[in-house]
Amino acid sequence: MPLLTSPIDGSPMKQINRYGIEIDVCPTSGGIWLDKGELEKIMSMLQQEAASEQSNFRAPPQKHDYKSHKAHKPHKKESAISQIIDLFDF
Repeated sequence: MPLLTSPIDGSPMKQINRYGIEIDVCPTSGGIWLDKGELEKIMSMLQQEAASEQSNFRAPPQKHDYKSHKAHKPHKKESAISQIIDLFDF
């Protein structure tokens, strides 16, 4: 039996753990509640990812020899925004 009930409709809350953050979700309304400190964890995760992406940024080369090089797309790491979307995708 869950400890929390939804403040919207009183139904039992569903607890989901994503990226080490426990999220309380109302299964009927879809409302999401975070406990104290969990929003700060999410913000910290975003800031760390943004700092990592910024430190890995490289300026594009000035000259392109399109005849000798094939188009190449580097493998992209999952972005912070997509991680947050995944965090709340139930």
